[in-house]
Amino acid sequence: MRESGTFSHREPGSACGPRAFMRALWMVFSVLATATVEAAELTAPAPSRDFYFPNTEELAPDEMRVIALGTGTPHIRPVQAATSWLVELGNGDKFLFDVGTGSLRNFAGLQISYNDVYRVFFSHLHVDHVGDFDALWASGWTGGRLRPLQVWGPSGTEPRLGTRHYVETLRDAMYWDYATRSGILPEIGSGIEVHEFDYSQAQVVYEENGVTVRSFPSVHILDGAVSYRLEWKGLSFVFSGDVTPNKWMVEYGKNVDLLVHEVYMTIGQLMEHFGWDRQMAMTVSRRVHTTPAAAGEMFSLLQPRMAVGFHFYNDPDTAPEIEREIRKAYDGPLTLARDLTVFNLRPGSIHVRQAVTPQRTWPMVPDREDFARAKRAQPRKMSDWLRAGQLPIDIYTRPEDSGAGAQ
Repeated sequence: MRESGTFSHREPGSACGPRAFMRALWMVFSVLATATVEAAELTAPAPSRDFYFPNTEELAPDEMRVIALGTGTPHIRPVQAATSWLVELGNGDKFLFDVGTGSLRNFAGLQISYNDVYRVFFSHLHVDHVGDFDALWASGWTGGRLRPLQVWGPSGTEPRLGTRHYVETLRDAMYWDYATRSGILPEIGSGIEVHEFDYSQAQVVYEENGVTVRSFPSVHILDGAVSYRLEWKGLSFVFSGDVTPNKWMVEYGKNVDLLVHEVYMTIGQLMEHFGWDRQMAMTVSRRVHTTPAAAGEMFSLLQPRMAVGFHFYNDPDTAPEIEREIRKAYDGPLTLARDLTVFNLRPGSIHVRQAVTPQRTWPMVPDREDFARAKRAQPRKMSDWLRAGQLPIDIYTRPEDSGAGAQ
């Protein structure tokens, strides 16, 4: 079990020669080739493999699994989607914390039914934290969700800055999409229920089935950002969202099992890679986000069982410098997360590894009979003149293509 030290995952071939690269590549292919056998033989009471293969490990009754669906910035790229974290509990409950742009692609690789992931918590309304919410709504509806999405999120200093306004206006903007699917798909899957709460108060915003989720204020550019703490069966998870060091995190983030806390890039990295001048780099990294050095100070204050940094470009030429900055103040367990980093938490252990996901997946549709029986709305009709322009090409009217006369 890996419970201390730094979890680092180096890209094959980075800072190593061709022979080492081929050896690493062969090891990955060997693991993939034996995945089916390992899944069938897995009887260990706790995770013991170096990779996580979706749907091959049942959670124990006292186990929590947290998966990074997106760990990057607003500038999404092939190896990093924007912020999103999935929490799965041994009681079957699943929660999404933020749904940043591109993150739903990683979610699809986990082959989890959309019907099971309908509780979503927004930390704030930046696009890199909510940019895939429209896709979650539409993909979940077309993928068989038979319940409304449930969204928890903060208010703002005026209604237009709050979660309810964001969701309702987004639904209005997507009305054509809704109108074309309504009547064909179960109507209940199109629903969205918003639970907006006061961003300025530390409070319990969700309490059900033994799970408690508490929100508390976050300091990030403008009023209306929050952080969260989830507790269940003695296990705890804190998600900072975007944040600068603040007193609420010190109060509510202490002694947590898994602390997922923003760690931004260094000032030098912002200047070199983004082309910013020093003043802009200092302003953004210190007044808007948390620098690696400041994150180290926060980790030292909070003393989590495992500290997790995200929201930076996790590359071979950036991660070592970020880790060095963190380590100036913090010497405890640390993971610099990548997309699809997986954490299995139990009372006595934290196991960290990477998920290996298939690329060609289909939605995990729930019970087909329930889907077929679910109530539909009255479908809208196309204009007669537009329908009249359709060419009468229909292979299903031909006996040879309809199955008629089949032996």
